[in-house]
Amino acid sequence: MPSTDLDGARFTAIDWNEETGGLARPRGRTLGLAIALAVLGLLLAYDLLVKPGELVAALNWDVSRMDWLALTSLVVFGRYVVFPLVADRRRTRRYVRTFLSRPAGVVSLAILLLLGLVALVGPEVFYRSYPRLSDRLQPPAFAGVLVEDIPIVYNCVGEQAAGTCQGTWKYPLGTTRIGEDLVLLLARGTRVALSLGFAAAMIMGIVATAVGTTAGYVGGWVDDVLMSYVDVQQTVPAIVVYIVLATLFLGNLSGVTQGGLFAVALVFGLFDWGGIARIVRSEVMARRSAGYVRAARAAGASDLHVIRRHIIPNSTGTIVTSLTRRIPLLILAQTALAYLAIHRAGSKSLGRILRIGLEPRHMTWHRKWWITTFAVVLLILMVVAFSVFGDEVREVIDPQSEVE
Repeated sequence: MPSTDLDGARFTAIDWNEETGGLARPRGRTLGLAIALAVLGLLLAYDLLVKPGELVAALNWDVSRMDWLALTSLVVFGRYVVFPLVADRRRTRRYVRTFLSRPAGVVSLAILLLLGLVALVGPEVFYRSYPRLSDRLQPPAFAGVLVEDIPIVYNCVGEQAAGTCQGTWKYPLGTTRIGEDLVLLLARGTRVALSLGFAAAMIMGIVATAVGTTAGYVGGWVDDVLMSYVDVQQTVPAIVVYIVLATLFLGNLSGVTQGGLFAVALVFGLFDWGGIARIVRSEVMARRSAGYVRAARAAGASDLHVIRRHIIPNSTGTIVTSLTRRIPLLILAQTALAYLAIHRAGSKSLGRILRIGLEPRHMTWHRKWWITTFAVVLLILMVVAFSVFGDEVREVIDPQSEVE
């Protein structure tokens, strides 16, 4: 049977089991999620407890706590975003057609995919060797720097003429004061930013959806208690919670690049979801009396079934938009922590690039402008792309705007 839209929302015929004369309970995806999480748990236990390091040797991959958290986030993303789209191909094709008709959305998605590719393979592709002091402060390939402006013993890798050192394609975007290739640093910074944003957003999405849906659907004293907690939690910013916890308890974690990143992801994921929960609550309150919900109840659906199959799926647009708007803020917060060198929260972060570019050692910041410029441009691309993409996705998958 084809799917049906009632009151502009998803209400599919797969909810009804004609053989039993009742509502179907699709357990395959939940079982698949449980199996995937169990496999990850076994691999984690093997890597940490049984034979530490063998998984790294087998995969040629330095598996860190942040990597395990990112993998878990990918599993959750596949279960609640990818699989539903694959299962409902007719609706997905309509989403794709609508999305492709929006140039801003297509451009933002292309930028995000490119950044994702850079984060995934960039550090390995662009890795050459350790930094070379003999190659420090090289300008980009398309620019030059006055040698007299560099108050240290300086070696120009490219061509030198009239007191100006021209950049070379050996270092397309230049190098830092200790000879680090800026292309490699930007690729690593992109990986750190996206892995943190994605992992923390998944945690925030799960907690905010659970709390907001429960508060909005149940109402009464449950709503009052949950929203009171949200009010209390929002009085203390997550970044303050991280600084306090890192100072008191997380010294061992924060001294390590990925450990500090793992701590940031957990703290922001668990303490920065209040605003999203309120948005989800408002959405659920507006939908709990909709026609398709009443129809599901009349067909014998339980409250849990209604929430899982109708309330949450039809609130996807709101949740996705809220999360895509939070990811840039998470990236900027982690960048700020790394820039301020607060417990070294991500020494491969874009924040470190900004710090070494703005510090006055050897040269004033505007004379080594390329170090900060490319990092700032990359941050702007991330923030704008995520914001635009979230807005476009909201317009595409908002059930109220769909036309059969």
